[in-house]
Amino acid sequence: MRWVKWILPTILAINGAVMLLAPAWWYPRVPGVIETGPLNEHFVRDIGAAYLACALAMGWAVKDPARGLGVAVASATFLTLHAAIHLITPFCGTTLPWPLLLRDFPGVFLPAIISLLIVRSCRRRAMRAEARPC
Repeated sequence: MRWVKWILPTILAINGAVMLLAPAWWYPRVPGVIETGPLNEHFVRDIGAAYLACALAMGWAVKDPARGLGVAVASATFLTLHAAIHLITPFCGTTLPWPLLLRDFPGVFLPAIISLLIVRSCRRRAMRAEARPC
């Protein structure tokens, strides 16, 4: 079951790479994205770069939890702020927010939650490493 911890970094990497390399292909395939306005390939690539950076950071944190705390926090910060935007935005419109929140759960909220769990795990490992006598 050691492979399970690599699911988030892998998904983030695939999503980021596709956003960078094929934004026009990616854009209509992600639920809800086309409802945000017309395709802006530069913007999609910018966000793809952020996802790729998060993937690398989370991969580092998963590989070396004791030393990966800082990069895990940075990655989780982006993912959590992204989720916060998706949490607030549905309540600003005229439609019911619940279908939008359910639609966004697997691709936005779940990665943020998992990233926070990885941060917690890294923090625990770092604290254990500091507590060991030399």
